[in-house]
Amino acid sequence: MFDFVEGPGYVEDLGNGHSVMVMIPDLVDLEADLDKPIPERFEALAAELRDEGIEEHQVRRIVRAVGGSGFNLNLFPNVACSMAFFRVLQPISVTETEIHHSVITMDGGPAVANRYRLRLHEHFQGPMGFGTPDDSEAWERVQKGASAGENLWIMLNRGLPGETATDDGLLSDVSAETGMRAAYQQWKKMMSAPSKA
Repeated sequence: MFDFVEGPGYVEDLGNGHSVMVMIPDLVDLEADLDKPIPERFEALAAELRDEGIEEHQVRRIVRAVGGSGFNLNLFPNVACSMAFFRVLQPISVTETEIHHSVITMDGGPAVANRYRLRLHEHFQGPMGFGTPDDSEAWERVQKGASAGENLWIMLNRGLPGETATDDGLLSDVSAETGMRAAYQQWKKMMSAPSKA
């Protein structure tokens, strides 16, 4: 559905454990470039919207919104807002975390557009989806690794040599683990802070 690894995307450490992964910079501003051709995968949606009597400018805005925002925003410690979903990680115990996913749809928007958005969400987040199954496996393996002892490191070095400093933090290519390093560094800072009791 999306090919962004070789594109102009980037990851930025926003400070305090927060980060953003801009996968498709052209989609960050949903109001920009509405005169561009509608992607082939959304032509049927555009046709259905036109059949419902929706004006062309609005059809293009809806199609852009259905396709998502082009970025993932991660808010430390446990919230992520992505191209088409909202995720909250809720710790239950030292060894358990619940993951809550919610699809982002258009309140009062056309039913056909919200159905397309739901299908995109299922494609990525569903049990056989593109993202969640391997994300869940990675989280489980990190949890197991964290229990392996104090001397075992969790490697988060992907993209480290390519990071560059900005006025606000660090910037790297879209496949780097810059955002993950930012979250772990903030977690370590908070967990090692002196007690105020």
